[in-house]
Amino acid sequence: MTYIYAYSNYKYGLDRLRRMAVLYKELKKQGLEVEMLTNDHRASGAARDLGVKICTTVETILDIDLVAKRGDILIIDSPEDDIGKIEVYAEMYEKLYKIANSCDEQSLYTEQILQIEALVAEEYVAITSREKEDRTLLFFSDSDSDKYLLKNADFFQSFGFELLLGEYFYVDYESDLEDTFSKIHESEEYMDLISNSKTIVTSSVQTAYEAYSSGANIVYLDCSDLDICIKEHMEELGISIVDMFDTKELENAIKNSMNHTKRLLFKTRELAELIAK
Repeated sequence: MTYIYAYSNYKYGLDRLRRMAVLYKELKKQGLEVEMLTNDHRASGAARDLGVKICTTVETILDIDLVAKRGDILIIDSPEDDIGKIEVYAEMYEKLYKIANSCDEQSLYTEQILQIEALVAEEYVAITSREKEDRTLLFFSDSDSDKYLLKNADFFQSFGFELLLGEYFYVDYESDLEDTFSKIHESEEYMDLISNSKTIVTSSVQTAYEAYSSGANIVYLDCSDLDICIKEHMEELGISIVDMFDTKELENAIKNSMNHTKRLLFKTRELAELIAK
């Protein structure tokens, strides 16, 4: 059995789950029995919406071995402190893969470190004849636990964005934001809106890559310490990166962002074939 553990919660959002759901489906195509593990019940529901058939919730990265057994294959995508448990997993599982959290992350035991920017579902891959809605959509993240959008309402209101709500947004948060955005969309519309919006502004790395693959104009809002290799990769692709709350820079980025119509390959099949060997 192959297990994929993807970390997510109300603070970190669903980026890791979204990309691991892509890998899950590709491994299934390779003929492997695969089960997704998450540390959050809400993420388990989201996983099913992403096409994951089997998803089990565990407490933390330390509890994976309550489900996965000796001799299984384990893939971990998490920023959690494993408190040395990775050494146990390296000895316990037939193959252990860990998605790198930084450009310079190195293997400590026998685990194999996988450097990937993102994995994007086929549904997002651009079709040049696809009609795009002429909207500027803001998908801040699946989470806004610090209420950045509300605290900076004046900044966001000036752009006339349509807002796509995040999966982990607080109950009634939509009503707090209704005067800030020209239109608010429910989180269930995520795939459709990322696929058919002309311009997308986001602070989610995963969403930026999905929007790129769908042929949108993308502006990435850097509101944290973006890892240098991810930043360089985005710049190579022509994705605009702006500092959060820099009005002039954001205006220029939206004005000058370019439509991406070439297919962006993240080598999901090659990765799945490596794991399935």
